Amino acid sequence: MTTYKLIPHNMRVFLLSLTCLILSSGCAQHYALQNELKDEARFYGMPGNKGDNFIHEQAPKNVFTQGINCIDFNNMAAALNYRIDKPLNLPMANKVNNSTIDSMLTQGLLLSPGDLLEMQLENGEGFNGHYIIDNGGLVKIPLIGQIEAAGTTTNALEIKIELALVRAEIFQPASATVTIQVLDWSSIKVGVSGAVFEPGTVLINKKLPNMITDERINAFGDYSTTRLLSEAIRAASGIRPDAKLDQIILLRKGWQIQVDLTGMLTGDPVKDYPLVAGDRVIVPSTGCFQAHLVRPSRITPKGFRVFMSNLIDSSGDNSSAAVGRYSTNLPYGTRLLQGAISANCVGGKDWTNASRRVVLASKNPITGETQVIERSIEELITMPNKNDRNPYLMPNDGIACYDSTITNFRDIARTLVDIIIPLKLL
Repeated sequence: MTTYKLIPHNMRVFLLSLTCLILSSGCAQHYALQNELKDEARFYGMPGNKGDNFIHEQAPKNVFTQGINCIDFNNMAAALNYRIDKPLNLPMANKVNNSTIDSMLTQGLLLSPGDLLEMQLENGEGFNGHYIIDNGGLVKIPLIGQIEAAGTTTNALEIKIELALVRAEIFQPASATVTIQVLDWSSIKVGVSGAVFEPGTVLINKKLPNMITDERINAFGDYSTTRLLSEAIRAASGIRPDAKLDQIILLRKGWQIQVDLTGMLTGDPVKDYPLVAGDRVIVPSTGCFQAHLVRPSRITPKGFRVFMSNLIDSSGDNSSAAVGRYSTNLPYGTRLLQGAISANCVGGKDWTNASRRVVLASKNPITGETQVIERSIEELITMPNKNDRNPYLMPNDGIACYDSTITNFRDIARTLVDIIIPLKLL
């Protein structure tokens, strides 16, 4: 018969204090998480919210100053939002009506640095050949020097070269007939800002060497489907759900025009402007989340990456939970419930560990604030159509899965047993 020694009174006090400490620490962690959650009324990802206030683009007050305060530079090069109720101040554009600006921007695909040209001139053996527009937008032609080519059409460039040949007294006006053909359109850099996921300078119409065949080089003319306005927006990772899609601003050499790209999502006719190097694209923000923009298209992301963590008791680690590279790459338009299923956070023993919780950490692209919300898995399953319960996931969001209450208490009880049994055997 085994006999046990009585536990001393001071040891019982210690065990009781340790038990209270463990229980209180578990509860403290849970409620501390709840206290840190941000206000859910304006969570970015919930359709139908009332919108966010944001500041319009402003020029810096001081360029050079004494006693520099580093606080003034905290937002340098930060992504800006453009309000539809505050248009850009471009005095030159106000003097010309929209029809004139539209005719300037739709005169065809304009030449840019890097474009490959072929010039043909009758009886012009010393001038005929292939030319590339240099970084300064110029074409260097023998005997007559440099001609500005970037930003013009081939017809306008032909007239410039003909006039230069006549002025240099190389050809007579009747015989100076120049023909310019574009053999290859180069890749160009375009600035995209506003309500896009990754504003900045983007490179469009990029071609691999094996994509340029000899037949295309030898043929007259070239066609590009990627030097367009929609491609520039797509290269900036696409529009955000708060974008003002019918008032996108295209800037070129001080001129601006508003472009309606809603047809990219509705199927209606849309005018997709060709771009030239140095253009600038601005996507204004409505400040409100528009659920109908959250789907794959030519100007929205096809998919994105979400960071997931599943350390629940049944899985143990992310590897056992099959949270890998493919499960974290989700199609655009995925909601929190689908993200939790992808993280293997849904399912299990119904009465014990199925009622888990999922935490979503997301950055509001309008305000720049990091927002954190918590949802019950049972709540997501029973109310998946409620926008405030089941928000949309955005690129680079974070999802973490937490165990159920019963599983937490069971783990606490096991911990206490592991501590008490060795002490009783003393």
